[in-house]
Amino acid sequence: MILRNLLISFVLGLSALKAADRPNILFIVSEDNSEHIGCYGEKRVHTPALDALAKDGVRYTRAYVPYSVCSPSRAVFLTGLYTRQTGHIGLATHKFSFYKDFQTMPSYFQQAGYYTGFLGKVHVNPEHLVTNFVDHKAIPQANFGKTISIKKYADEAKKVMQNAKKANKPFCLIINYPDAHRKYVGKSKNGYPTVLAKPVTKVFPWIGSDSDYLRKELENYFNCMNRLDEGIGMVLKNMEELKLRDNTMIVYISDHGADFPRAKGSSYECGVRIPMIVNYPKAFSKGKVEKQMVSTIDILPTMLDVCDIKTKNKLPGNNLLKIDKGETKGHEYIHTFTTGSAPSLQYLQFSIRDDRYKLIYNPYRHKNLLAASRYTNSKLPADQHVKSFLFPDEYELFDLQEDPYEWKNLASSKAHQEIKSRLIAEMKKFQTEIKDPLGDKKNLDAFQDEQIKHQKIKYRKKGFVWPHLKMFEEANK
Repeated sequence: MILRNLLISFVLGLSALKAADRPNILFIVSEDNSEHIGCYGEKRVHTPALDALAKDGVRYTRAYVPYSVCSPSRAVFLTGLYTRQTGHIGLATHKFSFYKDFQTMPSYFQQAGYYTGFLGKVHVNPEHLVTNFVDHKAIPQANFGKTISIKKYADEAKKVMQNAKKANKPFCLIINYPDAHRKYVGKSKNGYPTVLAKPVTKVFPWIGSDSDYLRKELENYFNCMNRLDEGIGMVLKNMEELKLRDNTMIVYISDHGADFPRAKGSSYECGVRIPMIVNYPKAFSKGKVEKQMVSTIDILPTMLDVCDIKTKNKLPGNNLLKIDKGETKGHEYIHTFTTGSAPSLQYLQFSIRDDRYKLIYNPYRHKNLLAASRYTNSKLPADQHVKSFLFPDEYELFDLQEDPYEWKNLASSKAHQEIKSRLIAEMKKFQTEIKDPLGDKKNLDAFQDEQIKHQKIKYRKKGFVWPHLKMFEEANK
């Protein structure tokens, strides 16, 4: 018995040593911002921390989310699966959820011997698929009012690092910042950011609208970016002081694009394209600008590979490290999708883009309720509303090389019918590959009817389960 216990202790010791030798993971997620960071060319922000990460890491110029609203986007990077594989096709606050229990990022790492930390909101259903595998959970609030200081996030992050060090374990720390989600707080009650943005004189050209109110919103949006960066800088400083920086893989993303018209919630580029930076000089290139198409679906399988964590789960994403090394290529096609995220915002869109062209499929002809809500949020008068955003054609086809802000719809152009047909075929092929139940028109109609019906039904009650989840169960039997 004594010999047996010694052998067990020896084996466990080897496992602990192996775990301790693995890299730490710091995964930083900001809210509702497009590529408005200094290293991406935005001069109206002050983002030295993120700029430094990009300088010594890999900055991706064509990184995408599969769904440009918070909960579905988080469902993707936490599981490494598309929303149309897990069923989480709307906001957790509106009772959308996974159709079954899926393994999530903290689970993979905790079971591999990591000390896990999670700061900020979870925002997927059920939350326990995340929280049951978190050793240190703090700041569960959304904190949209920015009343909780960025210093609090840094302090809690430091606790995770210290606890992991004491336990002789690597850490996997996920920090979810509230910036730059509405409301756009110029300066918080805690005094951040310390560097304020200047008044805005020119709005983003992809919005297609302008007003004094919108310009003030943009000014404070930039202040949110400055505050975000200062918070990240605090975390990185603590990491340096604890001498953990060299063995930590840092990944930074936004959960989707900025909350302005023709961005968040839409299939347009400024909704689905995000900033992404990977900083881990031990394995990844330093100072590289990666132009190949990547997605947040790629993050989890990359982390697992870098940390030598094996899984039997089939994850569809690409390995970013292999892309960096030239061993594999980025995505040939990027697929995005939205339901509007809630019955009150209901609007279905399917999208696919290749290296140059994007096709958007709008299956139903009614007002885009999510689009309308963006104009309401920014208090834009009716004469500033873009009709093609509120009432898009069934198909939209854009040449992103010649028309990067997606203003000229080529779907009816005779010269572009072959491209349109090819993209439609590839979209359907993808839906078949991932077993998307909404690829079946009967299921699509049933979901559409369900959402419209629930615009007048109080569904936010205990025990409510969306009927459409049965479609996902059936599709994956």
